[in-house]
This record gives sequence, C-alpha cells and structure tokens, in this order.
Amino acid sequence: MTSFPGGSMQAQGTTNPPPAPAAGAGGRRVDEEIAALLEEYRTLREEITQRISARMQLIGFAGIISALLAASDHLTYTSPSPYVSALTLLLAVLWVRGSNQAIQRIGRHLRGIEERINALAAQAWQSPEPLLTWETSIQSRRRAVGGLAGWVGRTGGWYTH
Repeated sequence: MTSFPGGSMQAQGTTNPPPAPAAGAGGRRVDEEIAALLEEYRTLREEITQRISARMQLIGFAGIISALLAASDHLTYTSPSPYVSALTLLLAVLWVRGSNQAIQRIGRHLRGIEERINALAAQAWQSPEPLLTWETSIQSRRRAVGGLAGWVGRTGGWYTH
C-alpha cells in the first residue's frame, strides 16, 4: 500500500493518485467555485431558452388573434375588430421587447460569469485559453451590426448598445 498526503491509501501498482485539491488564496476551493458558477451559467442559459420559447408562442398567438379579428366578416372602421387587432399586436410587440431586454440582461450576467470562470480556470488549471466564450463572442457580433438592422435590433431589445 502507498500512502498519499491527506491520509488516503492506495494499492501499489495502481496509477491513479487522488486528485489534488485546487485551493486558491485563503484556502478557497476553486474547483467548487467553478462548479457553482457553471451551474448558475447552465440555469441562466435554460432561462434564456424558456424565454425565447415563450416569446415565439406569444408571437404566434398574437398573430393568429389579430389575423382572425382582421379577417372577420364585419371589418369596418366603426367595428372594434381592427382596433382590437392592432392593440393585440401592439401589446405583443411591447411584451416581446421587454422579453428581449430581459434576455439581454441575463446575457450581460452570463458574460460576467464567463469572465469569472475563465479567470478561475486560468488560476487553478493554468488554462491558456478561455473555457467559456459564447456570450462574449455573440455580444461582439451583435455590436458589430450597423445600419437599419442595428437600429431595429437595439430598438427591439435584440441588441444592446
């Protein structure tokens, strides 16, 4: 039997010593910190997916309601159908804009988590390249959109300034 620091025993001839604890300054466990941040990252990515799904469902429902109201047999300027249809679309657009802005806020937070994880990974594992880059790279591509598409994206909450 071979004894390793920390009191664990292992049969001779085996090649897998116990993993060394990744302790940073002040004895903190960097691996555990990274794991907690990754769990938060996963949870927030799931929330973005759910918000996008809800957004698409609302767009579909608002479109169907508006189309049915607009296509009714009694479409005149004095009937409420065109106004209810327009109001339904307006409310859907405002809700979608709010949803997009919430997704952008989550994305900003995710970029901060990416930076923290990448810094901790560099410290603990001497990782030469960043481990997480999706939110950071997608945001740089969003900011590069110019012209009318960029203006519409920023106004609709798809792109941030």
